[in-house]
Amino acid sequence: MKRLLKVVAVAAVLSATASVWAATPQEAAPDSTILADLKAEKPKRAPRVPWLTDESWSDILDRAHTADQPVLIDFTATWCGPCKLLDVMVFTEKPVIAELAEVVTMQVDIDKPEYLQLKTDFAIEVVPTVIWCDQRGKEIDRFTGYVSSSQFLDIVRGWRGNRTIDRVLGERQSASPQDPAMLLDVARRQAERGKDREADVLYRRLMNLRHEADPRLVARGMLGLAEMEHRFGRDDEARHLAGRVAALYTSEDAPAGVADYRNEGMMEAALFQESIGDTLGMLVTFRTLAEADHRNALALHGYARAAVKTGIDLVPATRSAVRAVVYSDNDPDMIDTLAECYYWRGLYSKAIKWQKKAVAAAPHQELYRARLKMYEDAKAADPHGMRGPPRRNR
Repeated sequence: MKRLLKVVAVAAVLSATASVWAATPQEAAPDSTILADLKAEKPKRAPRVPWLTDESWSDILDRAHTADQPVLIDFTATWCGPCKLLDVMVFTEKPVIAELAEVVTMQVDIDKPEYLQLKTDFAIEVVPTVIWCDQRGKEIDRFTGYVSSSQFLDIVRGWRGNRTIDRVLGERQSASPQDPAMLLDVARRQAERGKDREADVLYRRLMNLRHEADPRLVARGMLGLAEMEHRFGRDDEARHLAGRVAALYTSEDAPAGVADYRNEGMMEAALFQESIGDTLGMLVTFRTLAEADHRNALALHGYARAAVKTGIDLVPATRSAVRAVVYSDNDPDMIDTLAECYYWRGLYSKAIKWQKKAVAAAPHQELYRARLKMYEDAKAADPHGMRGPPRRNR
């Protein structure tokens, strides 16, 4: 009798343990049913800049020459968070689309082999990098990193008027040396060029004006200051400042100017937290965003990435990843993250299924193929899923 009770107890423990990593009842439903339900509530796709994505550089130059139009090149990557933020927050804005109506717009995935030479020719080191060229393909100016839609419009309007970013900033600085918006843009430009000390001074000048400046500028300035702290090796202070920025956007006392730009500002903060390895900070920020808007694909994806990095919230994050895949029209990086969620829960068959979709969507991404091999090896070593999730290296 005691032996029977012991067997029953062991079975109960095993059953309870297995339930931690097993598929939820919702996940046990056919994928076609789950996806159909999500597609029914999928947000309407917003108009976007009409990028040319699969044309050669010579074809682009032919277009520019024939139309006598300048060229804008957006160097991007499927895995680049700030690139996706530009796509969603800037390149869907009607004023931006209108401003680029008479510009040949080319978007280049730097990981595609056919664009390796173009990447080399333009000396691309970071993404996003946005370059303005004349109709012959000669570079006029560039910027890197994320900018808001208003900043982007100011830059492009300057370019179209034959005024570089530096010239415009110089004019603004001479006209109003204490203007907070100018201080932010000049600090960002200095940081972009590696002039960290100069940028740090300007960001601190902006912070001294925080009581009279637009709260959105203050939040962006604080995030810029966090970037400087990170570059100077003071990561604890960088994490603290980034956390303050995220908290500023969620505070009940947040000024209206901040609340109106909460989504964009918190996305910037979360991506910065990710860039400095603050995985717990990014988890909290992305989760807050995802809870506020369950149709925000970038927030849902960020939450899932954070769960993969931390091992926390993997089950709800898996659901978020599924939503992100559907709402993004099967973005390959979001599919890759969904597969990772399943892998770290020990659901190898589902991980393999989705990773194959990621590889099919972006066959040039070697990382996707390497992960598919890893998932297949894990499945072969534990075909019935009896060992539970894989161990994490601490």
